[in-house]
Amino acid sequence: MVRVYLELSVLIALANPLDFFHNQTKEFLHEVKLLGFELVSCAQAVEMDLAIGVAKRPLRVADALKILEAINAYGIRLLLVNSKDLLSLVREYLKETPLKIGDLLHYAGAALLNAEYLSSWNTDDFNPRLEKSINKVNRRKDLKTIKVGTPSIVLRWLLQ
Repeated sequence: MVRVYLELSVLIALANPLDFFHNQTKEFLHEVKLLGFELVSCAQAVEMDLAIGVAKRPLRVADALKILEAINAYGIRLLLVNSKDLLSLVREYLKETPLKIGDLLHYAGAALLNAEYLSSWNTDDFNPRLEKSINKVNRRKDLKTIKVGTPSIVLRWLLQ
């Protein structure tokens, strides 16, 4: 089954009805499910992102809980990967790209979960230029290469 990986920005948009991308995100998830693809995210990457967010802004606990509720309500699978493998792959990515570890955890999680697509609204850190650097490492490590795009772009690819 084809896996579509959801980075935190997609999960945030899903959980917040006031988010600019909320309706587009809901439509994207609906379409992907209708097409029969699996929606996944790496449990460690999501949990680390949420923990960091709450540590920086303690009043955001309610937001973090809403994100976890949305993940459950929409049937998104939060899957664990081997933490040693996850960190090892992040270290390899760090040699190729200046991204922060939080973003690299999502790239590594997507690769280790055998996702074919990584969907994110954060186009600064998830884009074709960085996809190329990430996939260079993935090929070297004999991992699946990943296509990276916004939910709108990923949906277009899935419909082709």
